[in-house]
Amino acid sequence: MALDRRRQCAQLHLAMGASGAYGGGLVSPPIILSPNALSSNARGALWMLASAGCFTVMAILLKLLNQAHYPESQMIFFRCAAGVVAIVPFVMRAGSSAFAMKRPWVVARRCFFSTLGFFASFYAFAHLPLADAQAISFSRVLFITVLAVWLLKEHVGVRRWAAVGIGFVGVLIMLRPTGDAPPDIATLAALASAFLFGVTIVTVKDLTRDHSSLTLVAYTNVFTTLVGLPFAFLAWVQPTWIDLLLFLGMGFAGVGAQSCYVRALSSADASLMGLIDYVRLPLAIFFGWLIFNERPDAWMLTGAAIIIASTVYITWREARNKAVTSSDTGNPP
Repeated sequence: MALDRRRQCAQLHLAMGASGAYGGGLVSPPIILSPNALSSNARGALWMLASAGCFTVMAILLKLLNQAHYPESQMIFFRCAAGVVAIVPFVMRAGSSAFAMKRPWVVARRCFFSTLGFFASFYAFAHLPLADAQAISFSRVLFITVLAVWLLKEHVGVRRWAAVGIGFVGVLIMLRPTGDAPPDIATLAALASAFLFGVTIVTVKDLTRDHSSLTLVAYTNVFTTLVGLPFAFLAWVQPTWIDLLLFLGMGFAGVGAQSCYVRALSSADASLMGLIDYVRLPLAIFFGWLIFNERPDAWMLTGAAIIIASTVYITWREARNKAVTSSDTGNPP
């Protein structure tokens, strides 16, 4: 039973992963810490740490390529093209069923918001300190909670609404409201990407009722690659052989992050894995300092702490409510 739930959760996050959205708090079964589950949780933790490492490598290479004056559109093209290459064997095995759609307009909406999220996210990671971009990206859980009420008619109790409000206070703190100047474009892009990926994840939850995860991944990767191609062509900068290796490394590091994330969720409990996923922030702080001489300030650290605390609470509360619902006690969320 628990294995089936983990597989279902992994399929959902695989479909999310194509949008670059890892660690969404929308589907979080309760944490299991029984002796029999420790080995699977340990394996899941290793996969999640590998995912965080791959994502950090992708972000580092993205910033290095940006400093070499390559456009974000070119980076997005390589990232999504790598995703297309990675899913080709699965599409060939599935045949025409990989592209079967029952609600094409909803799939198109998912692809559209995912592509916008890609552009906003890559711009943010290219121009913001790694830690800032990473911390703001965690706010997608706040948007998911709000959007699930609107789009999926899910019920959210007072405690989770309070946590959402506190989380957005953390976002405002990270925006550095000094009154001297409005937030810069890169910061707004990071916030926009969190919102757009929130829309994507909520849409995926709806679509996975009658679409396979492979279908959603295939359409999103192909759509984003085709949309990004003309932008990449217009701004194309011929890479050196060394930079071409960086492009390829960035693309396949992104695919590796997605694959390891799915393996983590398929072998362990999603809520526990979601907590381990936050290791991406200390990795971003360390490598931002080591490679790019980035030093987080008090605004960033305070805001990030509030965002993470609120999203952890939201995830824990949702997992608890799912456990209560499954036991049919009738307690409200």
